[in-house]
Amino acid sequence: MADSAALGTPEDQIRKALAEYCHHTDTGDYDRWVGLFVEDGAFHMFGRSHVGHPALRAFIEDDQPPHRRGLHLTTDSVIELEGGTAKVLSNFIFIASGDSAAVVVAAGRYHDVLVSRNGRWLFQEREAVLVGPTATQNWGAKGFENPDIVPWFAVTRATPAERRGGYGDSVPADC
Repeated sequence: MADSAALGTPEDQIRKALAEYCHHTDTGDYDRWVGLFVEDGAFHMFGRSHVGHPALRAFIEDDQPPHRRGLHLTTDSVIELEGGTAKVLSNFIFIASGDSAAVVVAAGRYHDVLVSRNGRWLFQEREAVLVGPTATQNWGAKGFENPDIVPWFAVTRATPAERRGGYGDSVPADC
């Protein structure tokens, strides 16, 4: 494991965890997504709570099947550190394919509590609070099961793998 100085500040490490959450959601890497939470971590949204790795896994598989994936963006994060705990407030937006163009499906704020465990910052709690209604038009990839139709969010990168920069193993090479 790299020494903590090489990993950046705690704020940098927390921002990386916030970004990995989005990338793992959008690529359907459920194992890594669940791994961003402590064992008894919780995700709260729409008045429901999903607590612990098995419940988190069931939630994300149901909420983000391949035809419903899109692009999650998290911005404007304010991080308050207190020892090995961080409270984070961020804005988010979720965009997905619509009938004729991309659709803003939801927007809101994440209220997070992350804790430092074994050199990583992990979610103890994440609550998604919407700031308006969710999309009312149809959304989700059309023809996803047809290999001849590629959803807009699934286009592979043209840059050869050996020339790509990035986070090493934290983001799949094909995204």
